[in-house]
Amino acid sequence: MFNNGIVNYENYNNVEKNLKNVLNLANTSQNAKAVEEEIYYNTAKNVGRSLNVTDYNSLSEKIMELGIGQIVITNMSDEKVVFRLYDCFTCSDMENIGKPVCYFEAGILAGAVSTISKQDMDAVEVRCNALGDSYCEFEVTKASGTKKSFNDDSDGGKTDINMLYLTINSLKLAKSKNQIQSQSQRSTQDNKKLNDALENALEADNFNQNIIDSIPNYLAVIDSSGMVVRINKKYQEFLSSAFKKDTSIISLAWESKYLEVLATGAPAIWQQQISGKEHIIFESPILEAKAVLRQVIPVESDFIKLLLDKISVLEEQIDSKNKAGEPEFVTLHDPNVMVASAEMIDLVNYIKKVAKTDASILMRGESGTGKTMFAEVVHQESPRSHQPFIYIDCTTIPKNFFETELFGYTPGAFTGANKKGKIGKLEMAQGGTVFLDEIAEIPIEIQSKLLRFLQEKKFEKMGSVTTQQVDTRVIAATSQNLEAMIGAGLFRKDLYYRLNVINIVLPPLRERSQEIPGLVERILTQISQETGTAVKKIEAAGLRELMNYSWPGNIRELENLIKRLTFLVDEPVISRAAIEKELNTAESLNVFAGVAKNEIKENEKELIVRVLQNCRNNKSAAAAKLGITRQTLYNKIKKYNITS
Repeated sequence: MFNNGIVNYENYNNVEKNLKNVLNLANTSQNAKAVEEEIYYNTAKNVGRSLNVTDYNSLSEKIMELGIGQIVITNMSDEKVVFRLYDCFTCSDMENIGKPVCYFEAGILAGAVSTISKQDMDAVEVRCNALGDSYCEFEVTKASGTKKSFNDDSDGGKTDINMLYLTINSLKLAKSKNQIQSQSQRSTQDNKKLNDALENALEADNFNQNIIDSIPNYLAVIDSSGMVVRINKKYQEFLSSAFKKDTSIISLAWESKYLEVLATGAPAIWQQQISGKEHIIFESPILEAKAVLRQVIPVESDFIKLLLDKISVLEEQIDSKNKAGEPEFVTLHDPNVMVASAEMIDLVNYIKKVAKTDASILMRGESGTGKTMFAEVVHQESPRSHQPFIYIDCTTIPKNFFETELFGYTPGAFTGANKKGKIGKLEMAQGGTVFLDEIAEIPIEIQSKLLRFLQEKKFEKMGSVTTQQVDTRVIAATSQNLEAMIGAGLFRKDLYYRLNVINIVLPPLRERSQEIPGLVERILTQISQETGTAVKKIEAAGLRELMNYSWPGNIRELENLIKRLTFLVDEPVISRAAIEKELNTAESLNVFAGVAKNEIKENEKELIVRVLQNCRNNKSAAAAKLGITRQTLYNKIKKYNITS
């Protein structure tokens, strides 16, 4: 019923449709399936609550431990959290069947996030392998109150026990059913048996009554002859006389439009005074059963009040959006970080939100897009802002020094070691944040030790047998294709998922050209402050040239170009001609660099092929002649697709 905290009647009608399916349970196996999915979801939600996770890092670990898959948070706001699930337990091997099936995973996430956020949440699957996607995606939002809770203890817990027993059996059957449906047509006979078993398990009439009794509104079902064939407990209590099954609406003196609803197939809604109070009456068709679902809702009920409140919120949001001349902006602790495009405003708001958590973050983006700057923004906007922020450029650390740089070493750990030992960067950042820039450069043998640190916050210095524990948040960044590196055996899959709890993708500058005027102004101001000279301006036509350029080097290239222009141009205003000249030079260099890079690759490939032929495909001998390790040779053979 709710979408991002807003009520709308279209979703309310969807709830009505689901409710009709429940009420018509005994008529079709499709409706039996709907109830199966509901109890599947709710039981998993209770399991999710019982995990007792306290943050999104521990949730990611729990999901991995359960073998459900690998989760990544792709969006987080006040209204919702979006999870992407890879290697999903339920559907990873399924073919496209045209509908999502991962009710168990959705329930687990809803229950766990309810514990983390300390409020009731629900999850909806919007992407699924069973829909033809390559992963599952779930949107977790505040619970609307329309789902059946299995924690209500209205009858001393007996109903809950019965429901849980039925649910456990249904879970087993449903899992088997999903697996069978994803197989070939040879399983048709088994599927039919499974369908029959599910239908028999879910046709219990008292279970149906428990479902409709949980609905807070007055609810009844009228058949095509005007007889009331089902009514919930709340409606019975509302009636002045005792209700008997198959009572006519005429004898009950109900005003009803059931004949009109059945004839047109469209719902009817009107307001009516009952017992001196105003009520909203909603009647909608149950076409398969040739019956009508009737709901009576007091105007003064909490439901209507909540609906009106949400509509008011929606109207206020629409009004605020329509205010002319009021640009959006975000406030950050660092005044030098300015964003102008709607995409970057949304991204910065997301970064501010996730900064408050302690979850690991993986930043993706081309070189020069500002990953380091936004890593500092995360730190500054987090509760750790008063503790150290340690930057580590993984491209500058020699392979054999990674362990000592990250974890440190004890006195005398190796020949030439400092007599006092060394504190590693992770320990230096105690209480604060470590930023691992270009994490793809970390050798595979060190990745396992880093993984353990991320999981347990524990490590041993080189040469030490004593385990240390530090409280340091890790933010990683890369411009490399980590997924391809995982496939090539160059990056650990478990480390990737452990880092990628929250994923932030920074768009290239060419996709946010409206940011360029603000960036240029900031760069010019910084140059003025550093050199003690007057702030230079840029001609409007020149600024348009900057906005139309593709910027393969992104913000870093823009900064370097503006710095060159301020030194080359003596006038207070930088002209369009000067800018065009520099851009043409930059474009020529970029083309040359691309050609040179391709030539180097081709030459290297030819050299490796020639040496392998001379060594009769002996990899060890070829690696020795090339002056590289055997593993590096194997990596290059795979990279260049060299066949023996």
